[in-house]
Amino acid sequence: MIRPKKHMKSSFIWLINLYTVILTMTVLLVTTFFVWSSIKNYNAELNQAETTITTEMSSNVSRSIQISQQFANQLVANAETLDNLNEYFTKSLSEYSDYATDRTISSGQYFFWPNEARLFLMNHPQVTRFSLRLANQKKTFVASQKKPGGELIVDKSEQRQAPFAITTPLVNPYTLNTDGTLNITFSVRDFEHQLSQIDAAVPMQLFMRTPQGKAIFYYSGKGVANKEQQKVVRAMTNDRVDQLEGYRVQRKLLPSGYTAVMVVNQTKAKQMMFSRTLPIVISGLILLIGLSSGLRLIFRRYQQQLEMIVDTVSHFSADNLSTRVAVIPEHTDLKVLADGINRMFEEIHEYVYTIYQLKISNQEANIRALQAQINPHFMSNTLEYIRMAAIDANQPELAKVVYSFAALLKNNTDFSAKATLKEELSFVDKYIYLYQVRFPDRLAYQIKIDADVSAIEVPKFMIQPIVENYFVHGVDFTRNNNALSIKVHQVAQQITIEVINNGHLLTEEQVVQINQKMRDANNVEKRSSIGLQNVYLRMKAYFGESFDMAISVTEADCVKVTMHFTNVEG
Repeated sequence: MIRPKKHMKSSFIWLINLYTVILTMTVLLVTTFFVWSSIKNYNAELNQAETTITTEMSSNVSRSIQISQQFANQLVANAETLDNLNEYFTKSLSEYSDYATDRTISSGQYFFWPNEARLFLMNHPQVTRFSLRLANQKKTFVASQKKPGGELIVDKSEQRQAPFAITTPLVNPYTLNTDGTLNITFSVRDFEHQLSQIDAAVPMQLFMRTPQGKAIFYYSGKGVANKEQQKVVRAMTNDRVDQLEGYRVQRKLLPSGYTAVMVVNQTKAKQMMFSRTLPIVISGLILLIGLSSGLRLIFRRYQQQLEMIVDTVSHFSADNLSTRVAVIPEHTDLKVLADGINRMFEEIHEYVYTIYQLKISNQEANIRALQAQINPHFMSNTLEYIRMAAIDANQPELAKVVYSFAALLKNNTDFSAKATLKEELSFVDKYIYLYQVRFPDRLAYQIKIDADVSAIEVPKFMIQPIVENYFVHGVDFTRNNNALSIKVHQVAQQITIEVINNGHLLTEEQVVQINQKMRDANNVEKRSSIGLQNVYLRMKAYFGESFDMAISVTEADCVKVTMHFTNVEG
């Protein structure tokens, strides 16, 4: 019974809606998962950035403090060095040079302060400048990478804290008095460049505070506006950064006693998080729209094609036997269904026509069946009469020809399914003999069979098609050396049949192609035909997996057909 179209359409609409809901839920779940993963990854990056920044800050501060402390200890290592520095602060450069030379001669140790400053800057390229102020001196010594020899200046601004500058007191180890201060400024260019490469640091502002609460380093990310920088710096200066609304403040106490303060604008962080998740959401929506549209388009086309098939079946069932399903261009399951229905319609139409013709010609078929029973017997008797007449006329060769032909005719009209190997080879012998009579000087053949295998039964006509194939495609009667050999022998339970001829030689490609086609049952065009493929299939069906058949070319350039099988009776 065929469903009504209305019911079919409602079923398709329900199915499309169901699939759309499933598809929507799947895309939403996947999109939600990726959005959640993106947010989680961003938070992890932010935490990782804070950890990395803290680690790098701690490393830079510790390294800078160590450099400053070592240099300060070097300057207060002995009283002579402090005396030398005081002489540099009170004398002119030429007078100090004479003083340093005399001290070197008397003590054997050379100490010339401008050279020491220059050597310090050369050994520490990360130091941009440093200043030295002695407690009992009004001037300050300042040296930089541009002027490594340094100079004495009167500048009260030296008392201000420079960016990332470490101030170290010169404590006299003998008197424990502070004889001065050493202020060293370090370059933060590499550290700032490293911070700029961290995406999570874009909305971040960083401070470094000394144990005394002074800010010695400040950094702002690319996403921080000038007003926001001023606002946070002002709050940090007044020590009110924790009171800022909308900011996340992280404080990390470093082993050196310094404090790293990280301030993150929560609104900017959310904006960055949104900018990361927005492409995922848009991609999910585009994917959902595309898949939904494609699904509806495919189902609509599928519905139209199926309705066409149903209409065609309805017309055919209404006795319109000439109707056929229209060709569906796409290679889909509906095309396979349509082609199958059309083939079924053709077979039904042909079957109806055949039944009609059978009813008309029933009597004629019965007469032909009777003739089919009479004619072989009549022809056999006639050929026997001709053979006897040939013997009476002293024509034994002609009588043998007639006898061989009659035997072939009798064998062909015998519908037995099996024959012994001896009977099969006897039939083949007569078949070849008739060719040899026609071409006596151009064909030679040999048939050998072991006596032990003569009585083994095989499917009928399993050697003759191979021999016939040779006479159709391989033999050349313009030559006088055509030869054919058939050998049947047995080793243990294995029986081997070899048919060898020196006819038309096959190439390696032809041998491979013939063997493949012969073994492939799907390539059989006519199951009732007599040929190599038919022989292979019948023998395979009779002897099972023990049977094998192959065509090859021998070293003597002959074509050989070899069959192996196990005696099922043995």
